[in-house]
Amino acid sequence: MAHQAVTRFLQRAYNINRHLSRYFQDPLQFRSLQARTGLVISGSNALQFLDRTSYPESDLDLYAHPGHLYELMEWLESTGYNFTPSAHQAQDWHKHVSADWDGTATRFPRTPCDGPDRPWYPDIAAVYTFKQLVVINGEATELKVQVIETICNPIKTILKFHSTCVMNVITYNAAYSFYPVATFEERSIFNICGSRHRPGAIAKYVKRGWRVYAALRPWEMAHPNTSSFFPNVTRWVGDRHCWSIQLDTSGVKPRPALSRTSEQFCFDPSAQNGWIMSSEASRAGIYKPIMDCYPVMTTVFRYNYIVPNEAILADICGWAACQGRLNHTHSTKEHWTWFDAEVPRFLELAQSG
Repeated sequence: MAHQAVTRFLQRAYNINRHLSRYFQDPLQFRSLQARTGLVISGSNALQFLDRTSYPESDLDLYAHPGHLYELMEWLESTGYNFTPSAHQAQDWHKHVSADWDGTATRFPRTPCDGPDRPWYPDIAAVYTFKQLVVINGEATELKVQVIETICNPIKTILKFHSTCVMNVITYNAAYSFYPVATFEERSIFNICGSRHRPGAIAKYVKRGWRVYAALRPWEMAHPNTSSFFPNVTRWVGDRHCWSIQLDTSGVKPRPALSRTSEQFCFDPSAQNGWIMSSEASRAGIYKPIMDCYPVMTTVFRYNYIVPNEAILADICGWAACQGRLNHTHSTKEHWTWFDAEVPRFLELAQSG
């Protein structure tokens, strides 16, 4: 009885379709797009959903995996959104984004774009803004959606955010907060060392009620498991330190197989990532938090992933290199086999070891 009551409360309190209805007339269509492409919602919108609050001035930030940008932007235009270029972007976004992404080509970590349009955060290739004027409660309201093209994947980008309070994500089937006790109970956050952010980003969250720390406290270094930030502890999306909410997927179309010969999988790629909040010591012996992870970027996986240590990286990449030689010898781009279904098996083995 109690379990059923809790389940009903969660379904009412964390109704993602209702939350998304502000931006899309058909939230299920958007979530089916999420399921198909691994698209992730993050930033202040994910924070609002989990905190059950509202910042009327905020926009919707969508983080796209490499190769899915074209489909996403076409879909946004089909729902009435209009591309609003920056001063250094062409009026037609098609001049910046190609539909012909080749995941079978050797992948190298790209550097963020240079010039006046360079994004504030590392690991972002580009940002595209879409707007739509709608009527909400009888008033004309401009909705703003920002599409963020990630260099590796959304999780690696999000771990480079300015502070821990915005390290939350919404996938097609779940919402995750990486530091829930600190963010929602203690209302405390860490400013991440080395992160780049717009002026005023930290001050905005101070005004909203969060207490900001610049460095790890001595007791956190001595007893990391008693800290709500878990310094130097291996972390995974959806682990016991996360707050994970399973979302109702009724009406959401599942992801199709990536190709005829690829094993079908239903997990979201963002759920298969890990990291460590380590620390960087100053000359004065002050330890500032930094996010450590290792990218897995191989042509045998459709998506890129991150892992928390070099041992796991070596295991995955060693196998992927062997499999890749076979793929590149006997397969073409049109008949490629993707092996993403193996990723959770590697991670499960690593976590049990």
